[in-house]
Amino acid sequence: MTKPTTAQIQARHDKDELKQLKQENKMLRIENEFLKKLDALDHEKSAHEKP
Repeated sequence: MTKPTTAQIQARHDKDELKQLKQENKMLRIENEFLKKLDALDHEKSAHEKP
């Protein structure tokens, strides 16, 4: 088995990092949607509580 080149190691690292960043981005999008809905519910609740 031949030793991987520096470029191959870097490419693998970049691919792993891209995969991780895509997953992190997906989680942040989900969190953002959740927070938007939570904020909307809070505004709705506040509107109903006002006399």
